[in-house]
Formats: sequence, structure tokens, C-alpha cells
Amino acid sequence: MATKTQELLTLEGAKIAIAAAEKKAKEMGLGMNIAVVDASTHLLHFSRMEGAKITSISIAIDKAFTAAGHRVGTHMYKDAVWPGGAAYGLGNTNGGRFTTFGGGLPIMNAKGEVLGGIGASTGTPAQDQQVVQAGVDALQEVLKGRVRAKL
Repeated sequence: MATKTQELLTLEGAKIAIAAAEKKAKEMGLGMNIAVVDASTHLLHFSRMEGAKITSISIAIDKAFTAAGHRVGTHMYKDAVWPGGAAYGLGNTNGGRFTTFGGGLPIMNAKGEVLGGIGASTGTPAQDQQVVQAGVDALQEVLKGRVRAKL
């Protein structure tokens, strides 16, 4: 096969994910930095909510980068990156951008292909994880046709 057709995450899709993530953050009483990247790990959309930590901007982007680029949630590395762990030192790769704590999830299509990633930062890793999960869930509802939206 010489070519392959691949679905792309659009700006409209990224906005849907961020809107849902922002809603969840507000419900939790948190201001968050939230980033969505495309399948190539390039920033597609970003939101800095009131009260979000300035130092968390790049962390949110790097969580999305890691989730999309490695096709797994950043929380999956928690136990493997300590000294002696199977992935010890992984956080030093990719120019230090590889993130090994919760708050980043890949955005997948029904075929299991990565469309992008979403990352959030300012809360605890568990709070950040809840926020990005809300973004992924909202976008999945659209992709499954349960919610109408132009993607």
C-alpha cells in the first residue's frame, strides 16, 4: 500500500474537548491550563483559565505531547519511572518534554488510531486527569455520533 487515509483532529474538535475540560475544571473550582495537540504532537488549541499557574503552561502542552506521541495516558508511567523501574530516565527524553505523571490522555478514534492528545496542569495529577478525561469523553460522544458537531 503506497498511501493511507488518516482521520485528523480539527480545531473544532479540539475546541469541543477544551470546552468540556474547562467546564470540569470550573466544577472542581480550579483554573487550569489545557492543551490539545494533533497526532503529530503539534499544538492545535490552548486555554489558560483564570487562576491557572503560569509555570503549568508548558506542563499542560508537554502532557498532551506525551499522550499523543506515545499513545497512552501520562499516568501510566507513574510506577515505572522510579530508579530501578522499567522506564527509569524516560522523563529526560524528547528534550525533557516526556511527562510521567497524570494529566495527559491520547485522543483516539474508533479504530484505535491516535488523533491527538490533551493535557491539563495546575491541580494535582489526579485533578488534572479528571479534567482531561472530561475533554476526551466529550469528544468521544461527538465521534460516536451521539452529539452533533461539525468536526
